[in-house]
Amino acid sequence: MIGVVVLALVASGIGVFGSSSDSTATAADDVGKGKNITIGYIPWDEGIASTFLWKEILEERGYKVTTTQYAAGPLYTGLATGQVDFQTDSWLPTTHAEYWKKYGKRLDDLGSWYGSTSLELTVPSYVKDVDTLADLKAHASEFGGKITGIEPSAGMMGLLKSKVLKEYGLQGSYDVVDGSTPAMLAELKRAYAKQQPILVTLWSPHWAYSDYKLKKLKDPKGAWGKGDGVHTVARKGFADDNPDVGRWLKDFKMSEAQLTGLEAQIQKSGKGGEQDAVRTWLKQQPGLVDQLAPVTKNQKS
Repeated sequence: MIGVVVLALVASGIGVFGSSSDSTATAADDVGKGKNITIGYIPWDEGIASTFLWKEILEERGYKVTTTQYAAGPLYTGLATGQVDFQTDSWLPTTHAEYWKKYGKRLDDLGSWYGSTSLELTVPSYVKDVDTLADLKAHASEFGGKITGIEPSAGMMGLLKSKVLKEYGLQGSYDVVDGSTPAMLAELKRAYAKQQPILVTLWSPHWAYSDYKLKKLKDPKGAWGKGDGVHTVARKGFADDNPDVGRWLKDFKMSEAQLTGLEAQIQKSGKGGEQDAVRTWLKQQPGLVDQLAPVTKNQKS
């Protein structure tokens, strides 16, 4: 009779060894044991991709993960006040310099997982005679005097307005239109489909360079600065509180092919399908989860 009851409990998913979990982690890989971790992210494509990659990996390792989207300023505030555990899209030392200067003493830099990056103004390849930032002043009317930008809190937007326009004498010739990354990409898609001139803020790596034929406008004066690394930044003490996760994040690296491939898969899945896209992509990368988040026998026991 006892055996029948035990079998019935197991069959119903209740089990005698604890309740079932939504996590895909096996008991052997349950390093997290249900511990909560919060990840914040800026809606830049590499940030979305790396965030949902780590959400999936950590859930497979037994953690409960909450992800929340922020603008850059509030995200750094959340990290500094301990409301957010970590984020994977800090562009240092240049693009997010103002945030690091303000909050850096209350944060831990867990290192760069991708680099080097670049910031740029970009036009479709069918736009003629515009190859460098120095060419823009003479062609302002062609673009309606408009630069289609992204979130106003993004570091590159501040750099564009305070330095890049000034270096090339573009103040007064162009207005920078604040918006969002999805809105900028939608404008690019519409203009490209109609073969119309458009001037947008963009960065590398980005999947748009694979989907469209685009020109990165050269920066002979170096106004954008040197390329950044994409860093993982955590609240103070996070790695000490979570040594396994801290070690995994410090060792984290992605190649350009891996990153843009994951970004492209997320684009195919659409908004709301990010984690499904990550799972699909991971199936094409056998062994990657164990490589990025290795678990030893001692951890499993």
